[in-house]
Amino acid sequence: MRWNHNTHYHGLVLRLIPPSCRLALDVGCGRGELAQKMARQCQEVIGIDAEPQCLAFARADSRQVSNLRFIQGDILEQAFPEKSFDFVAAVASLHHLPIRRALERFGQLLRSGGTLVVIGLYRDDTVIDYAIGCIALPISWTLRRLRGEAEVGAPVCDPVETLRYVRDACDATLPGGVFRRRFFFRYSFVWRKP
Repeated sequence: MRWNHNTHYHGLVLRLIPPSCRLALDVGCGRGELAQKMARQCQEVIGIDAEPQCLAFARADSRQVSNLRFIQGDILEQAFPEKSFDFVAAVASLHHLPIRRALERFGQLLRSGGTLVVIGLYRDDTVIDYAIGCIALPISWTLRRLRGEAEVGAPVCDPVETLRYVRDACDATLPGGVFRRRFFFRYSFVWRKP
């Protein structure tokens, strides 16, 4: 299986899908790889992305997956009913959005007892950030050589928010979640809606 910093965390996301998940959302689904994996565990999955080229690939690649559909749109503007999803995943997409507004939207979309999982990027800012980055680089290089590098296949941009900024935004917007620094320049935020 080809590897990149995002696919590295797909297993974590999949382990957090609630049992008997009826409807799940993959925000910034890109080429649909995570959404296809989610469809194996959920009754129905919707992937949303703003990029038509990514969605064309995702649709073509998942023609045989009957419980998966893709929507081109902006998650902040898409007319999803509130409290309609059991699970919302956002992998490497939150830094493309206004963070607090996006977190609020994710929280509104979840049913009571639903789970949000964010795997995000942050801008290095502290000595610890840079030290962990220095350790991660050779490991990342080695994994890409051993497994083959999977292209992201979607537009990328560097994050401007620091880890502390993102943690504070998560705590203020969706209190009670679990925020963790992760390897490969990532963090995770997991929140269960009361």
